[in-house]
Amino acid sequence: MIDAQEYRSELMRLGMHKVAHQDVTLMDHMFRACAILQDMKAKEHICLAGLFHGAYGTEGLHNDDVESIPDWKRAKVRSVVGPEVEQIIFNFSVMSYASLGKSFRKVMRPNGKPEIKDRRTGADIPMDREAFLDLLRMKLGDVLAHLPPQVGHSLVDVTTEYSGFWKMAAEYLGPDAIRTWNTFTGGELCIDTEQS
Repeated sequence: MIDAQEYRSELMRLGMHKVAHQDVTLMDHMFRACAILQDMKAKEHICLAGLFHGAYGTEGLHNDDVESIPDWKRAKVRSVVGPEVEQIIFNFSVMSYASLGKSFRKVMRPNGKPEIKDRRTGADIPMDREAFLDLLRMKLGDVLAHLPPQVGHSLVDVTTEYSGFWKMAAEYLGPDAIRTWNTFTGGELCIDTEQS
């Protein structure tokens, strides 16, 4: 299990503590996403990617400069997390959320293959099923990190608005994802494990 606190100074060097994210800093949100991924028993490199998932912005937040992610910034993140994890963070940043949903529907079929698209160019982002499921788990961790809804939050409440999709994703990802989903959502959004 990674010690997320060891990366605090690197996240600060990237300026993540200065970026607002709902009622907290982006850095606080990324720490929460990492902790949720650890609770979900995600692979260590996915937890690390989750800790840096907002370093370049995403489709849902701070996406205005995603087309011009500077090479120096990618090099800096790569020097901290390594090339494999940096590529996951980059893919997470530039992926189209519509293609994430479409890919999930495809992957649920036997022999279905993901078709993640770069939202900037429309080009395919090549990945196999396992890499896609890691990306889906990472996004689920990000979604759960937005709970509970925060006062003054003006963005769409993704977890509630799209709870059917995310509940299905948690069920597909298995018992650890279901347990984490139930821990962080509770109430009406809980997944009945007797019926799963």
